[in-house]
Amino acid sequence: LHSPSVHSTGFDRPNLFFRVLRGENKDKFTLDYVRSHEGQAGIIYAATRKETDRLFELLAKKGVAVGRYHAGMNDDERKARQEAFLYDEVDVIVATNAFGMGIDKSNIRYVIHYNMPKNMEAYYQEAGRGGRDGAESECIVLYSAQDVQVQRFLIDRSTDNRERQNNEIDKLQTMVDYCHTPNCLRAFILSYFGDKSNSDECGKCGNCCDNTVKTDITIEAQKVFSCIYRMRERFGM
Repeated sequence: LHSPSVHSTGFDRPNLFFRVLRGENKDKFTLDYVRSHEGQAGIIYAATRKETDRLFELLAKKGVAVGRYHAGMNDDERKARQEAFLYDEVDVIVATNAFGMGIDKSNIRYVIHYNMPKNMEAYYQEAGRGGRDGAESECIVLYSAQDVQVQRFLIDRSTDNRERQNNEIDKLQTMVDYCHTPNCLRAFILSYFGDKSNSDECGKCGNCCDNTVKTDITIEAQKVFSCIYRMRERFGM
């Protein structure tokens, strides 16, 4: 294009509250969260079809008004599940990343990533489906170390191009960094997309609102590693 006009409105979504939880019992947390937000619309993203089906069955057995969506379902079933969610016949939909393109449902109050997504682009697009009416919405990532291995497996299967694989692995590492940063989550996201945060603390993310007291455990950590060394690393966790 010759001398095009470029318009950028920024990446910040002030009404979204970002949170990362590590070491949670994912099933228990998800069930408790959904029950405590009964009557509110929510999306739960899972990394695989198998995980989607399992989580759907778990919630359905517990009496949750839930649907599911993934590419392994036939067209008619996917359409029916999508419309049931759009027209509030079910509160929650459990889905893979096949769900969401073209979905214009304004009143989604929470988006839970049961598994860590593969990159920040995918995460922000999926999390951004919450709160399109401008009201408050919560975006939660339930992180576990196994999520990294699952995403590495999916990356390896997606392409044989080594350069592309390395690029996707770099993006995956950025997502891991997001899940472990002690700093403002909103600032991390905006920085990734080349946008500027107004401050180092947004006051509206899990890290900025965390009241945890930091404790220096350097000595204890050194003792643990010393023990591992003296046992010649012959024992598991």
